[in-house]
Amino acid sequence: MKNVISLMGPTASGKTELAISLNKEFDIEIVSVDSVMVYKKFNIGSAKPDNNILKIHPHRMINILEPWQKYSVAKFYEDLILNIEDIHKRKKTPLLVGGSIMYFKTFFSGGLSDMREVPEEIKNKIQKMLHENNLSYLYSFLKDVDKISAEKIHHNDKYRIIRLLEIYFSNELQKPSSIMKQCAKNVQYFKNLNISIMPSDRSLLHSKIDARFKNMMDKGLLDEISQIKKSHKGMDLPAMKTIGYRQGSEHLDGKIDLDSMKSMTLAATRQLAKRQITWLRHLDTSTVYTSLDYGNILRRIDRFLA
Repeated sequence: MKNVISLMGPTASGKTELAISLNKEFDIEIVSVDSVMVYKKFNIGSAKPDNNILKIHPHRMINILEPWQKYSVAKFYEDLILNIEDIHKRKKTPLLVGGSIMYFKTFFSGGLSDMREVPEEIKNKIQKMLHENNLSYLYSFLKDVDKISAEKIHHNDKYRIIRLLEIYFSNELQKPSSIMKQCAKNVQYFKNLNISIMPSDRSLLHSKIDARFKNMMDKGLLDEISQIKKSHKGMDLPAMKTIGYRQGSEHLDGKIDLDSMKSMTLAATRQLAKRQITWLRHLDTSTVYTSLDYGNILRRIDRFLA
């Protein structure tokens, strides 16, 4: 069984810096697991390593898409497996680094979270069901069509309820639980070492989030957003809907003032970090360290690769 190391943590926790340090110590190749870094031009707001760093410490799956291209979770999984297999052929170990919960969930579940591309009409249908009723209605609907799937999730878990209904309607009304059971036969397994770096103090993480955002603004985040909008005027850019870019775009469009843009971005980033921490704490297969445990992390990886 081939080795894979996953380095996870909330936003602004220092994952990239740690990955680069590990790249100096071990025969590994870094693979980005980030839903924004895949896009070209979206650099500052995604905290993407600069070109000088990428030349010395290459990151796979960065800058692989044009700004207007859509990227499904299924396509991510397909690309990730291809990169992992290529790294193994080169007799090296993949180091997956990022904060995208959905991408990591997909990898850990063997690609089961996205059975096939979901047509826009189905997404719109489910959104209409939600808008005309409520989340309780969607959960009851799911329970009626697939009790097994419904009982495995919380009745207020909006994302999973919608996701399961997307699978249901996209697969000729087959039960999601039946589809997942069938797909599980094809899951690829690796020998995994999952490492999470978590803040020892939540206020310290918030300070890091604040400092990183200030640095982004100083580097020219708004200029970056402006240039992207001008270069792709009128186009639907998926990454422009993400934290920082969405608020910056609304400010440039005159919808919110600068102070509101800053406070809304920071609030959304802290909420994202909170969700990431909650998920990581429930990830049983993860070994948790603080960013100060570098020596212990080195020893853990050394034992894993031995």
